[in-house]
Amino acid sequence: MKKILLGIATLLCSASLSGAPTDYQNDLRAPAYPLVTVDPYFSVWSFTDEAYGDMTRHWTGRKQPMLAAVRVDGVVYRLLGNETLSPDPMRGRKPRKQPSAAFYNDQGPVVFDAAATQVGVNVLPTSTVYDFECGPVRVEMSFVAPLLLDDIEYLARPVNYVSFKAESIDKKKHDVQLYYEVSPRIAVNIEVVPVVMESGAADGVKYLRVGTHDQKVLEVRGDDRRIDWGYFYMAPVSGKGTLAMTKAEVARKSFTSSGKVDGKYFGKNKLVASANFVTEDAALVWCMDLGKVRKEEEEVLMLAYDDIYSIKFLGTPLRPFWNADGKNTITKEMAKAAKAWPKLGDRLSAFDHRLLEEAQASGGKEYADLCATAYRQAVAAHKLVASPEGKMYFISKENFSNGCAGTVDVTYPSIPLFLRYNTEIAKALVEFIFDYAEGPKWNKIWAPHDVGVYPDAYGQHYGDWMPLEECGNMLLLTAAIVKQCPDPSFAQLHWASLTKWALYALSYGRDPENQLCTDDFAGKMARNVNLSAKSILGVAAYAMMARQLGKADEAKAFMDYAVDMARDWKARAFEEDHYRLAFDAEDTWSQKYNLVWDKVLGLNVFGDAVVSTELKYYLRKQNPYGVPLDSRMGYTKTDWILWTGAMAPSVEEFRKFMLPVYRFYNDTPDRIPMGDWVNTDVPTFVGMQARSVVGGFFMKLYIDHPLTPTAPKRR
Repeated sequence: MKKILLGIATLLCSASLSGAPTDYQNDLRAPAYPLVTVDPYFSVWSFTDEAYGDMTRHWTGRKQPMLAAVRVDGVVYRLLGNETLSPDPMRGRKPRKQPSAAFYNDQGPVVFDAAATQVGVNVLPTSTVYDFECGPVRVEMSFVAPLLLDDIEYLARPVNYVSFKAESIDKKKHDVQLYYEVSPRIAVNIEVVPVVMESGAADGVKYLRVGTHDQKVLEVRGDDRRIDWGYFYMAPVSGKGTLAMTKAEVARKSFTSSGKVDGKYFGKNKLVASANFVTEDAALVWCMDLGKVRKEEEEVLMLAYDDIYSIKFLGTPLRPFWNADGKNTITKEMAKAAKAWPKLGDRLSAFDHRLLEEAQASGGKEYADLCATAYRQAVAAHKLVASPEGKMYFISKENFSNGCAGTVDVTYPSIPLFLRYNTEIAKALVEFIFDYAEGPKWNKIWAPHDVGVYPDAYGQHYGDWMPLEECGNMLLLTAAIVKQCPDPSFAQLHWASLTKWALYALSYGRDPENQLCTDDFAGKMARNVNLSAKSILGVAAYAMMARQLGKADEAKAFMDYAVDMARDWKARAFEEDHYRLAFDAEDTWSQKYNLVWDKVLGLNVFGDAVVSTELKYYLRKQNPYGVPLDSRMGYTKTDWILWTGAMAPSVEEFRKFMLPVYRFYNDTPDRIPMGDWVNTDVPTFVGMQARSVVGGFFMKLYIDHPLTPTAPKRR
């Protein structure tokens, strides 16, 4: 009976998607809500259920205040942000010292004290939509991030939108004015440093911008840091309304009393230097009078960031991909973004619709909710830059772990998302690893772990080598990319490196030495069964690529080795009704999530029987919030659970693994962007938030809906 009801519910959910994706309601109560999502630095979130429940924050939890309000018939309703100070939601992190003046506008009086009534919030893959009742007027506020993985131009453009739609509830006309405010905090790290605010116009775009006075481009690296160079831009799509560099309290009081703000607070100066924007209470403000509103009226604000240079790669500063040759400007990109807006909704709706429909078919409504919530987090944890040769590098930041740039074992779990939508982007995730490994700064016989500490890719930073882990990762990642390429030439370009790494996996993967695997927080372990499985599959993946390249003898030899290693693995790891954590450790077990590639790549060196045995055993070990990573502790990795579940032979069995993960994110009291290292007995995070690894949630969708072996053309 339960299966019948589940089937009916799934059909009903699928039917609801036959209309526009706005008909889709994400029912997952997100731990945090993505607002502005461009890259690891330009990333603003709401950490509360109500958009007005707290100040908006960078994904690290640091305050980056944005404030939105609407004035209806003289009454002001706060939509976004809060003027009062609240503690940083930093569970699992050490308290961080900061100057008392480091908070924006927490000492002055509260002006926008009355909040609207939030009646709904909906997280879709490319937008977060809030619905409010503001007295007799309904207001919809949407944060739109056109991070379209199948379109490089949109993906690269560092512009997001905030859309406001206002409509009368009682069918009568009402006076409506909009207010949006951004703190200079958006362009600094944590210290209160001098900033420069400027108003201007170029390429048909009227804007405000703010940046630090000193502009220390790419001078500082690290994990818990925000950008302190480049310039934040704010501009209305229509060019209408008042743009003002002003004092926040003055602007709010003026808006409250008149629905207007003073655009000349600092006189007629188009450039204003502030030695201390906190004590001076400086702000960038946009105010718009919608007039008498009855039918729906819309105004759209663009939020953009020009970081000038994004990454330093082996000593060379790299520009963002949208300005690869240095001849473009941010205002030209904003002009393109403004022009694209009228038709962008249909484009984003089509993308969202396809993603949600496929996810529902693969795992039901809850799985679609998870994928929608994870999408922007996974994409925006990267930066798309142009290499000195003009190649695309899509470099991740290992958020709230160690800040490493381009970590291979972070790319590895996230890759299903990118393989599903764009092979060229998947290549860009490993291209810079090959370039580093094949250059003079790398002299190891195994693959690198990372290329530095974001945003400085100076070479591997991580001190503990992970030879088998990274060799297996690079072999499997490359094989997955090559499988869906029109030709295998990408593997041929890097065949010397791949051969070296395959030989290492073959030589040491049968019975691993005392090494770290990607679950390095659990410490080193010798004879790791799951790491051995990855090595064996890496050898088989190399054989697959050799066969694609016409290297028949090499393909046969390596596949024979892989089959023999897998046969030995099964004999030595088996214990009654499951496979061990380590070959020599009795009464142990672990999730063998790496086995998913046996299915994905069609290698069939382990076979279905191993997977069937393991999945049955895991479900016996499952706690309320998921299957533990292994027999040592009760914590887990949510990305690995969904990889494990993706090996299940049916949607019903996949859901047995997926639903506890859904419940975790829905129930957790820890209000931070999705973490991936979590407890399974209680819904609390252990660590590592806002990472790209949640792209691994897409493994089931990727298996069920593979990308056609063609690649979109680069811009």
